[in-house]
Amino acid sequence: MYTSQNFQIRDEETFSLRIPTDRDYKILQLTDLHLGFGMFSGKKDRLALAAVTELIRRTGPDLIVLTGDSVFPFFPKSGTMNNRKQAQKLLAFLDGFQIPYTFVFGNHDCEMGAACNKEQLAEIFATGKYAVFTKGRYEHSPQNPIAGVGNFVLDLIDGEGRILLPLIHLDSNMYGDGWFFSGFDCIHEDQTDWCMEKLNERKVPAMAFFHMPPAEFKEAYKKMKLGDHSVSYEHGSIGEKDEYFGISNRPPHFFEKAVDNGWLKWIFCGHDHLNTLSLTYKGIRMTYGMSIDYLGYSGIAKQYIQRGATLITRKTDGNIDITMVPLTTVVSTRVRGA
Repeated sequence: MYTSQNFQIRDEETFSLRIPTDRDYKILQLTDLHLGFGMFSGKKDRLALAAVTELIRRTGPDLIVLTGDSVFPFFPKSGTMNNRKQAQKLLAFLDGFQIPYTFVFGNHDCEMGAACNKEQLAEIFATGKYAVFTKGRYEHSPQNPIAGVGNFVLDLIDGEGRILLPLIHLDSNMYGDGWFFSGFDCIHEDQTDWCMEKLNERKVPAMAFFHMPPAEFKEAYKKMKLGDHSVSYEHGSIGEKDEYFGISNRPPHFFEKAVDNGWLKWIFCGHDHLNTLSLTYKGIRMTYGMSIDYLGYSGIAKQYIQRGATLITRKTDGNIDITMVPLTTVVSTRVRGA
């Protein structure tokens, strides 16, 4: 676990990090690294690690947030199912930058038959020298369990201890009861209630990080294409085939409750590697992070307009700036439709 005079563990689900207020504070979102560290993935792993190294060098972040599918224990692609070893190698790599970093789980970090389940992998993630991570309130908590693993809050605070920016981390879970063939899961209602409770305690505009996009992201995109001015285009595009959004088929509730609550202003996700879209809808800005993946999608190593990172900058006046950081110089802003 990260140690610093500016960092404090408040309780089992809450951290605080004192940040400078006399300069911009930079958070780098990285998503869908899909690192295999197996017998089949060596070349693509080297490309992914080099990409991350370059993006960190270029942006100089104060904090890194990885929004899921960091490792890929899928034997046909990686040549291994040992996500314990994958996680240990990832931590060693990240610790080399000497920058604090956080995680949320994706749907591939713990494949069926992998060496570690999410609880075991969470314990490994928490051992990183610069890692800020905890199982938090989770599905098998001794007291007050909620769905998922790794639901926690990192409060960015000033020198007086006042909360400047809460960073809510949520597990958007994996699949339904039938594993992959049952479709994607989502943030569960008990997690939503927990999140809203944390927002109400703080009463400060907040960010949430999780892996899979909310259903309202697709809803907003469709409205935007039809000229609905309730949606504001910010940046990026939908690059997935047939304008695909990897959303759950379960009834949505998280976004609606967040709108009603009023304190959640920014959502960051990953999951759909070719989507880089960022929209503001009903007062919440939803952003797909640019992805790293060279391994997960067939042929994706040769594509490039989606590859990069997302830089979130808290300005000295408290305003938030969100920008794409493409690995190359090309970014698509193409939006199909009406």
